[in-house]
Amino acid sequence: MNKVICKVYLIFLLTNDTLSYIMSNCMTTCHIVDIKGGVTMPSQTFLNLDSRKQNKLLEVAMNEFKTVRYTEVSVNRIIQNANISRGSFYTYFTDKDDLFGYILELNKKKVFALTKEVFLSCRGDIKNSFFKLFDVFTKEIEDHDFSRFLKNIFLYFNIYKEKFDRPGHALFLYVKDSIATEEIKASDLEFIFHLFMHNLLIGITEAVRSNNISSIREQYRRKVNILRYGIYKEDKRC
Repeated sequence: MNKVICKVYLIFLLTNDTLSYIMSNCMTTCHIVDIKGGVTMPSQTFLNLDSRKQNKLLEVAMNEFKTVRYTEVSVNRIIQNANISRGSFYTYFTDKDDLFGYILELNKKKVFALTKEVFLSCRGDIKNSFFKLFDVFTKEIEDHDFSRFLKNIFLYFNIYKEKFDRPGHALFLYVKDSIATEEIKASDLEFIFHLFMHNLLIGITEAVRSNNISSIREQYRRKVNILRYGIYKEDKRC
């Protein structure tokens, strides 16, 4: 479960803050992202449970999330398979959105560390880092269950996007010192980071929907190169 969620969480980090950051900086408002508050933690009652009971509920919930569409996720099935009462569930979590948000939050640090590890392995080169991030995250799409899970998430992301409070900004701050800035002209490094992140999100989304990941990868790399080198020939650059 942790491996799958860890691989997915970057997508959520990208979506809210990347789009909202780009749109707030004079980009075309083709997407509207409304961010409200942060992740709601489970009750102290849940946190006081034996770790085996906690893990059992989270594993059952993860299986439900990847098996059916988000709108069809059933709290009844979760509590039956986890062998807990309905009353107990609602003393732990407000609803299924609350539960899903918590599952993602648990793995945020792992994704942060993975992203920073990629930047460090590429010596901070932003182009090569985003090339590698695409390969790291799309590799898991070849797994049928994982691909199905991602499709469910992308279709119904609006339902729970409000659970996240500027996670993309937090990710940028976490990896900022690992980004090589010597050859970057623009002064707004975070804006550049979000542009690359937005492109990565689009690439992953297309990979999830496609049966030809290698073709999507090639398209993604061309877009990254445009971001890196621009659209003009050398003698046309200002």
